[in-house]
Amino acid sequence: MRVVVIGYLFLASLYVVGIPPGKGPDETAHMRYITYLAEHHTLPVFDRDNPGPDYEFHQPPLYYALCLPTYLLATGHGETGDLPVRFATILLGLPLLYLTFALARTLAPTRPWLGPAVAGLVAFLPMHLALAASVSNDVLTEVFFAAFLCLAAQHLRAAADYRTGKIPNPPGVLTMSVLGLLIGLGILTKSIAVLLLPAAWLTAAISARGRDGYDWSRLARDAALSTGVALAIAGWWLVRNYQLYDGFLAQKAFLQAFRDRPSPQSFMSSYGLALPSYVILVIGWTLASVVGVFGPKFAFLPSQVYIVTGLIALVGLAGFARYLARAELHDWQRQAWVVFGLLGLLLLASFIKFNFSFFQAQARYLFPALPAAALAFGLGFEQWFPRGWRHGAPLAVAIGLALLSLLALPLWITPQFPIP
Repeated sequence: MRVVVIGYLFLASLYVVGIPPGKGPDETAHMRYITYLAEHHTLPVFDRDNPGPDYEFHQPPLYYALCLPTYLLATGHGETGDLPVRFATILLGLPLLYLTFALARTLAPTRPWLGPAVAGLVAFLPMHLALAASVSNDVLTEVFFAAFLCLAAQHLRAAADYRTGKIPNPPGVLTMSVLGLLIGLGILTKSIAVLLLPAAWLTAAISARGRDGYDWSRLARDAALSTGVALAIAGWWLVRNYQLYDGFLAQKAFLQAFRDRPSPQSFMSSYGLALPSYVILVIGWTLASVVGVFGPKFAFLPSQVYIVTGLIALVGLAGFARYLARAELHDWQRQAWVVFGLLGLLLLASFIKFNFSFFQAQARYLFPALPAAALAFGLGFEQWFPRGWRHGAPLAVAIGLALLSLLALPLWITPQFPIP
């Protein structure tokens, strides 16, 4: 695991200096948020009638507040804050690797090599590296999603241990409160974290089955705890949104502000596309951007890269279906995958809805599910190898991604940016 962390810090640092400031996804707008906090000492207000370059001012404040000390320290010494804040973002994303490792160890405790391999898949994916090395609240959001998944799986395992008599008391109060804490902090980082609430309710519903039948009072208590703690932490932000933008998540204001942006309908009309063609375009572009589509001009990697990585992903997906069908899994492990599946479907539904409002075929909106997806791939990919080779198979893919990220930066990413 130490090698994975060192590799992540090294490659992400290369991406920090290799990609010019402001060229990450919406990076200039994210920096303007931090600059506003530094100059005005208060939260910005999103102008739905004229957002201009301040179009990220509707975002929750946690990520920007955490980056603010780094920005102030850098600018106080006469430096620009862009690169220091990028390095701060790398560090904020570091827990994601340990949480991915913990998730693998929780759900697959008999596979010690799977944890570092799965963490490496997350760490070395080129698009994810570029995102972690830019000024963006995406990676911190992923940290809270990963922590939620890990704790939810552990909660389900403890509930199963209680039903079988391995532990004397049922889990609930502490873990559901912490799940609420993670949801609240996630909402204060990015609004998409509200999707964690239904996942928490499902976790509470599954774990409420006790030794003597279903415990409805425990379900009500656990659901209320997770929701109540989340609202206690993030409720003020939701109320502020409602007062300013007539909606708890500021979605109306966002849609109003970007009403002049090309809609799918205008996009299809301009390029002569029917709806099926548009859907295919979105799917293809999104799948490519899992590996990497970079820069303001959306530079693609060579098609061979997408073909090879796509085939490997399909092998892993097929293997995961085989794993679920054949592996001798405990009930709590299958239940954990049900919770993960619900969260994945909610993220996908949100993504589809977004792309029927605007053309935003960027897989980064689905990256909160990346730790679970990487674990599913690792478990599936190793299914196709002899027992003695299984531990090394996902690790080999992670090493391959690290090499791809190392080569992609000088060969295909940096050359697209003009030298000032």
